[in-house]
Amino acid sequence: MTVVDDIKGRLDILEVVSRYVPLQRSGRSHKAPCPFHQEKTPSFFVFPERQSWRCFGACATGGDVFSFVMRSENMEFGDALKHLAQQTGIELPNLEKRNQNQGNFDINESARIYFQELLASSKGTDARAYLDRRGVSAQAIEKFELGLSPSDGESLKNHLVKQGFSLQQLNQAGIVRTSQNGWNHDLFRSRLMFPIRNGQGGLGGFGARALDDSQPKYLNSPRTPVFDKGHILYGLHLAKESARQEGIVIVEGYMDAVAAHQVGFYNVVASMGTALTENQVAEIRRLTKDVTMALDADVAGQQATLRSLESSWRVLQTQVAGRSQGTTLFQRPEMLNLKIAVMPEGMDPDDLIHRSSVSPESEKRSPHQLAPSAGTTNGSGIGTIQSGSPICHMSRLAN
Repeated sequence: MTVVDDIKGRLDILEVVSRYVPLQRSGRSHKAPCPFHQEKTPSFFVFPERQSWRCFGACATGGDVFSFVMRSENMEFGDALKHLAQQTGIELPNLEKRNQNQGNFDINESARIYFQELLASSKGTDARAYLDRRGVSAQAIEKFELGLSPSDGESLKNHLVKQGFSLQQLNQAGIVRTSQNGWNHDLFRSRLMFPIRNGQGGLGGFGARALDDSQPKYLNSPRTPVFDKGHILYGLHLAKESARQEGIVIVEGYMDAVAAHQVGFYNVVASMGTALTENQVAEIRRLTKDVTMALDADVAGQQATLRSLESSWRVLQTQVAGRSQGTTLFQRPEMLNLKIAVMPEGMDPDDLIHRSSVSPESEKRSPHQLAPSAGTTNGSGIGTIQSGSPICHMSRLAN
């Protein structure tokens, strides 16, 4: 857990906001005239369950307790961090003694708040429309802290410099890139932003999806002292508890994981489009032995995934006992129980979930029922994928 998470966990946004503006109960939320602009009819709402706020009026923005205090007190993120840390009794390390890692985390948290506010503003209309078309709910947007990067290439950089970060720090954090002509510009422009937190909740970097025809379609933060794509599984900090109890399900993309969590499958993480690495496998083994991989329908992709897994297992000193008809068996009793879930042809988990009108709750299913009922190794290692093999419970959502 990061310092930011610790502070949020000790604060009630309702109590904090009430110090600045009188709130009136309105169903499950609370409302008041917006403290950030003049109005007669209340358009400012606080949502205690989500620990968030939003102005539906002229501001057209919202956020968490940090963004509210920053706006109310005209503070930068670092000052708001100190202010709220004092209120909660949390001792912060001396700024002069902070290492580069903590500095990178601070930069990413500041960028995350900026991206979230931009998505909630009038400039985020097209991005919100895209998310609506993809079936992403407001609750999922908040849970995964989705945001929008500005289009001009300098707004985020200028914002962070005003907060006291140097261009060198922004370059080291992977937020700003220096072009050949010496121009320092934002790395991410006009993209839907997916904050990527490590297993402990630290915000190491971002995944970014183009909202137009820009290439590449997906762009990730570069490797930094706090971010290495091969060391992180997207959504793991949200899936850990369910994974310990139910086993873990691995999908490929950000939207696949978001869609799964949205309908109640909380043990799902994403590999972010890459084959599993040794470090990711080691992270999984610390949580559970039961692993399900939701693969695309093409056999070539499935076999490539199995080859990458075999490599990971060897590095983890799992001895290969033998092979039989393409199935690899392992000797160690503590190895992972790997299951393969094959999606219907032409579909990925996100498509499958949103195509269905059936919710996990309506069938009284728990998150572990994303796991396949067949096509597994029965605890003996990695199994083969046969064309036409049975697919997992998840595919039943499409029936």
